[in-house]
Amino acid sequence: MEPALREEPLKNTKDVVDGDADVDTLTSRVDKLRLDLAELGCSIKGNKQTLQRRLKQAKKNGISLVINEPPVQKDSSEKEKLSSKLVNENFGSQKSLPNQPFDYYLFFDVEATCERDTKNYPHEIIEFPVLLVDGESFDIVDQYRSYVKPSINPTLSEFCTSLTGISQQTVDNSPDFIDVLNEFQVWMAKYSLFQDKTAIFVTDGPFDINNFIAKQCNHDNISIPMYFHQWVDIRRIYARFYNCRQENITGMLAALHMDFEGRAHSGLDDARNVYNIAKRMRDKGCRFKKTTKYRAAAR
Repeated sequence: MEPALREEPLKNTKDVVDGDADVDTLTSRVDKLRLDLAELGCSIKGNKQTLQRRLKQAKKNGISLVINEPPVQKDSSEKEKLSSKLVNENFGSQKSLPNQPFDYYLFFDVEATCERDTKNYPHEIIEFPVLLVDGESFDIVDQYRSYVKPSINPTLSEFCTSLTGISQQTVDNSPDFIDVLNEFQVWMAKYSLFQDKTAIFVTDGPFDINNFIAKQCNHDNISIPMYFHQWVDIRRIYARFYNCRQENITGMLAALHMDFEGRAHSGLDDARNVYNIAKRMRDKGCRFKKTTKYRAAAR
């Protein structure tokens, strides 16, 4: 969850191509060089520097540089086959997918109490959802979800109920945050997370941990658990991978030509859509490394 005043998708962001999009964007720079050389009938063997020199010389001379081989004119169907082959080599098979640095990923998006147009509101977590994803297969293997009873402002505002879809009755009948955290840690222990198995949280931006978890732990006078001290920010990974500006969930889905699944501002549905974005990126060769460390605010 972001603060109640969510940002609009950034404007003028370079559109991200996907699926059946142009091969130039989907393939690596080396593969683009090989495609260009293949069109000229040149050899496509060698590293990036060799390919760049060969292409430059071929364009300068207007002749093929194939050694001991006659120039080969490829028709459009052959070019399409080569393009498809390069895409499949990079993204199509399980073998070509990169090894992820963590055994498990926890896709995480909380919802919190809020009020319209109110600064410095004492947000309290009211939904705590996690999708557990296997780092190797990148499949969802389990989920944890609990609603949470707030204590500072136990009565939800009309704005909060409308935004999140969470009712007063739901939070009234829910455990407090410390009980939820203890239950969650028992759930994580089933998979030896942060013990025998490496794991890391994945969030949409810095808000869920840096703002909401930090504030909630402060409300309850407890230290922030160590497993929240680093995480993967999907916005930062997305911007680096596609070489574009950072976007929120809506913006990333739009650029990837994907639809939002479920209800916006449902924590579990938001987490699932972050996972869908990450799954698409992983299938294109993205590795999900740590991006962010928790830094306590100065007092």
